[in-house]
Amino acid sequence: MRYSQLLCVSIALFALASVLRAGDWPTARGDAWSTGFADEKLPNQPELLWEFKPEKSGFEGNAVIADGKVWIGDVEGSMFCLDLATGKEIWKVKQKNGFIVSPAYRDERVVIGDFDGQIFCFSASDGTVLWQAELGQAIAGGANFIDEMVLLTSEAGQLFALELKTGKQLWEYATGDQLRSAATLWNDYALLGGCDGRLHKINLRTGSAEGEGLLLDGPSGSTPAVLDAIAIVPTQSGQVLAFDMEKGLKKWSFVDAERSQEIRSSPAVAVLSETSHQNIAVVTTRNRRVLGLEFDSGKMLWEAVVRKRCDASPVICDGRVWVGGLDGTLYAFDLRTGEERWSYYLTGQLIASPSISNGKIIVATDKGTVACFGNKN
Repeated sequence: MRYSQLLCVSIALFALASVLRAGDWPTARGDAWSTGFADEKLPNQPELLWEFKPEKSGFEGNAVIADGKVWIGDVEGSMFCLDLATGKEIWKVKQKNGFIVSPAYRDERVVIGDFDGQIFCFSASDGTVLWQAELGQAIAGGANFIDEMVLLTSEAGQLFALELKTGKQLWEYATGDQLRSAATLWNDYALLGGCDGRLHKINLRTGSAEGEGLLLDGPSGSTPAVLDAIAIVPTQSGQVLAFDMEKGLKKWSFVDAERSQEIRSSPAVAVLSETSHQNIAVVTTRNRRVLGLEFDSGKMLWEAVVRKRCDASPVICDGRVWVGGLDGTLYAFDLRTGEERWSYYLTGQLIASPSISNGKIIVATDKGTVACFGNKN
């Protein structure tokens, strides 16, 4: 079977695997489509279940969760594996350079890149380094997977495809400018929001772009989110754009003309109402706003105001939006109204986004705390 044929089969297998592991949070944005959505139940008033506080640590990338374990890397170069139920350390591996992005989990492997361009593939069970690759460029975002392939982006503007089992490079694609976006999957393509002001669409079979990319109204450092073939992409100029990927056309754009400010986070998307077929996109801005946007039109449904700006990306679960602020507060807002439902203050800034699995929500601070919330009963 040729590699292109194998890849078509792989895409179908990946979709099936994602459904079967619905309770996991294996990538930075939760799934291959970067939706930031968890199909889980969380308590109305989550309680602190445990905290993990390693010495001389700090976290900027969020945790990933699978098979009852939590993996997270810190800015000092340590990779931790924790027990989801108790927070106890299962293993720790120390590397030379720090990790400022999220790890990613697939097939008993945990992949992460450091800010010096080293890629590590760890055994999920004991932390053994299965392979190591040198890309020579700081890694821009957490990895994504398409069966036998792992996708990573660099700040120098390249998308790399490596063989998951060996780390062998299969192909690379250069955007021509910087990247802050991780790769999002849509059908046979990887989508990238670029600092060159384009939404890049890269063929996963060949590693080449389809066209010159869809024009954004400014540079983007956000990872696109895809739902029903619509890609949502915020920009650093403060706009949020929606693209119909099947038609290759812009569907709408939103900007708050009175309070527009840079957006550095990635959006979360979800079904708001099954009966009315209404979906929602949620973004955070650097002017202390959390915005709920109607998916079909871009109309603002609600806004919530937090005490300090939010650079962390929101996640959606159980009818609420969960987001961390730079004041150390983890918030929960009603998905329909934007009304605040719950909050909890932690020491340090929440730069990393929350991760959700098995009725628990995990956040990490830049001061070195990993905190898990859920139901004590």
